[in-house]
Amino acid sequence: FGLWTLDLDRANAAMEWRHIYSIASAIVVLLAVVLMSVSAGGWDLTGSKGTAMRSDLCDDQRDIPDGRGLFNQVCGAGGTERAFSGIHNTVNSSNLSGTYRCACCGTPLFSAAEKFNSGTGWPSYTAPLDDALGYRKDLLQMGSTEVHCSTCGAHLGHVFDDGPQPTGLRYCINSVCLWYDSELSTVAAEQLPWILNAYLVLLLLFGFFASCCVLTKNAAVAAYPIWEKRYRRGSDHNSSSQEGRMSAW
Repeated sequence: FGLWTLDLDRANAAMEWRHIYSIASAIVVLLAVVLMSVSAGGWDLTGSKGTAMRSDLCDDQRDIPDGRGLFNQVCGAGGTERAFSGIHNTVNSSNLSGTYRCACCGTPLFSAAEKFNSGTGWPSYTAPLDDALGYRKDLLQMGSTEVHCSTCGAHLGHVFDDGPQPTGLRYCINSVCLWYDSELSTVAAEQLPWILNAYLVLLLLFGFFASCCVLTKNAAVAAYPIWEKRYRRGSDHNSSSQEGRMSAW
């Protein structure tokens, strides 16, 4: 009787822990769903490899100073140019006018006034123009957020949350994806999307899938007695039917 009581206590303790795990897992899943959904890129996890540049919108007559081959590799295939190699990497502090356009379709992307020297080797900006960019989560780039032209889909680069104030963002863009228009004056967007920290993205995704596994396991454990009861009821019914046939025989 003592051993039976001990086993019962252990079973009750295990059930209580399963309830705690289930509640914690549900909270993690809910938190991941909310944060991923409201941040830039949402649940689009294809990143730069999801780039689908519409070549029919590209101006093939426009000169690409960094090379047409590199343009196709970066803007079309989602690659990355070598650091400090692009023609637009430097910042001319004496000339903050003009606009940087998409090298494919020519859509205005960034005001020259938002450009700064990040020291990374790629052109960097604190904010884009209104509705100029699209966003994706890029798992192959450690959870960072990929940016592309909202008009033609050309891959541009990534955005990080380590930029200067007032936005605190750093839009790290491949030089080959840009062309400079000195005659167009633009103003950056005031409302910017929320950029999740790359490490937080990975943590949320790990917690989401791990918690889903825990919830699935606990649901299976909880459903097993119900399944077993129905299975036994069906087995007993079949046995009774067979005995009835044998008796009739």
